[in-house]
Amino acid sequence: MLRSFFFSKNYFLYAWAFLALIMGMTWYNVEILVAHNRFGRELWDAIQAYNETRFWDLFLGFSPDRFAEMVMMDEDVVPSFLEILVLYVPLSVYLVWQTRRFVFRWREANTHYYLERWQRSNIKIEGASQRLQEDLMIFGKTLESLFVGFFSAGLTLVAFLPILWDLSAGLPIWDGQIIDGFLVYVALGVSLGGTAISLILGWGLPKLEYNNQVVEAVFRKRLVHSEDDFSARDVTTLFPMFAAVKRNYYKLFNYYMFFGTWQTAFGLCLGNVALIALAPAYFQQLVTLGVLQQVLGAFSRVENSMSFFIDRWTTIVDFQSVIKRLREFNKSLKEAGV
Repeated sequence: MLRSFFFSKNYFLYAWAFLALIMGMTWYNVEILVAHNRFGRELWDAIQAYNETRFWDLFLGFSPDRFAEMVMMDEDVVPSFLEILVLYVPLSVYLVWQTRRFVFRWREANTHYYLERWQRSNIKIEGASQRLQEDLMIFGKTLESLFVGFFSAGLTLVAFLPILWDLSAGLPIWDGQIIDGFLVYVALGVSLGGTAISLILGWGLPKLEYNNQVVEAVFRKRLVHSEDDFSARDVTTLFPMFAAVKRNYYKLFNYYMFFGTWQTAFGLCLGNVALIALAPAYFQQLVTLGVLQQVLGAFSRVENSMSFFIDRWTTIVDFQSVIKRLREFNKSLKEAGV
């Protein structure tokens, strides 16, 4: 699936050039979010100081010089919300549009690659049509949601971890105890721990999703045959086959209920971790409201990045199931000598 796109003479140049473009734009968008984090600190400090002029300038002000400095990623400039909006929105929309085209071209390359091999095979491969159409379609759609998200999560960590470290330096945790960069340790500990627990609790989901595709395929194949063969339209035969589909779905529902309980509880609790950790320093008046909000914003970015796999576990499970089916299809083609 990689070779047919990134190492094919027909797609090689496009694949690598636009991969670099998408990665570069993703990095640039993360840098804009860093600037937005600085904006948040200034905004809440203005609110705390009852500085109405500064408040409105931070929201609606537009300075060509300041905007140019933001475009050049000057770390000392604090842009207004309007300036951030003007730069961030078109770039984000274009990035999504270009990513979708990129992933579809990837699907196009895979489809052409497998169709050629399937054409040369001289054996019957069960479910070949589903692999070539449905699974490659799902592969493309799922890859679209994971591709930029995963890369963006990594860049967000690189950008915001140093900010979080600097902001938490010298702040007491409790009763005057100080651990430099303690919020980084809190974010990493909670997110890594949550990811590990999610991995353990969701270990059986890929197999269940794969089994679900198997029983659905058996039922669908019999229905397709029944379109032309009227004698095959026998409820006493078809409905028991649906019962197998039902059993597997109920297993999935029960597993997802168990997993969803953990995921929902973890998500609710996680939003308050940074606030609880910073409360002692704030009530001792060691930080302003603006700093508090900046830390909460940076912590949220880091936490969301570290929790990437937790939030998208269901999507990843579906992706694993598709990859497994495509690998089996690829194995069948290899056994056919193509």
